[in-house]
Amino acid sequence: LWPYSGTFSAVNALMEATKDNKKDFGNYQKLLDEKVLPGLAEYFDTRRMPKAYASYIKDAPLSDRFYDDNVWLGIDFTDVYLMTSQENYLQSAKLIWKFIESGMDDCLGGGIYWCEQKKESKNTCSNAPATVLCMKLFKLTKDAKYLEQAKKTYQWTRDNLCDPSDFVYWDNKNLQGKVDPAKYTYNSGQMIQAGVLLYQATGEKRYLKEAQQTAEGSCRFFLKVQPIAIGEMKFFPGTPWFNVILFRGLKALYLVDRNEAYIKTMIENADYAWNY
Repeated sequence: LWPYSGTFSAVNALMEATKDNKKDFGNYQKLLDEKVLPGLAEYFDTRRMPKAYASYIKDAPLSDRFYDDNVWLGIDFTDVYLMTSQENYLQSAKLIWKFIESGMDDCLGGGIYWCEQKKESKNTCSNAPATVLCMKLFKLTKDAKYLEQAKKTYQWTRDNLCDPSDFVYWDNKNLQGKVDPAKYTYNSGQMIQAGVLLYQATGEKRYLKEAQQTAEGSCRFFLKVQPIAIGEMKFFPGTPWFNVILFRGLKALYLVDRNEAYIKTMIENADYAWNY
């Protein structure tokens, strides 16, 4: 499911990039509706409740269902609804949210598990994008329950998985309370975006400040100088898909504070990849 979901994100990006060109936009939406989403439906599991997307297609043996895999889809459904106003996309996002909600309990004081079948840890990669999804649903529906849940999930993640030395996010905490200190670009990227969305909705400046702290910390932590043909250059890690998610956060932050420093390096990395 996770790699396949990338086709949804890709078509979404193409739709957003062509939204002023009716013909191209329509062609990409047709691609989404006639190719990508029918393929995605092959992963939709109705044998277990609440309904959700499983790791492997329906014809395969029953497979694990991951909260993070599903939440990425929820975010894509909200984004495409925003561009089209087609109700079926919003309903799909809400259905996914019901599954994400089922992954919460009071162990470790809250938070969302990583996997429905392996409730062994609560991860930044399920909680941070869940906060983003909540904020997008709040923006689209004006239902305050989404805002309240976003605040709770955001705060749990910050309290439990944020490294106070640099404001970059650790990967997960297991049910024994032990933190996995691995750091990945997408985890911090989603918390940056979540902070920006909460700031925009509430006006509380602490959310903006925390997003800025994580943006600065992420660039310090992840960027490494590497040699190139004409000298040297700073690069993010060799995890392009994760880096795209970091860029979502950095872009959201830039649109609020207009500080070019963080997106500039990401753009330079993309240009280098394209050219070389």
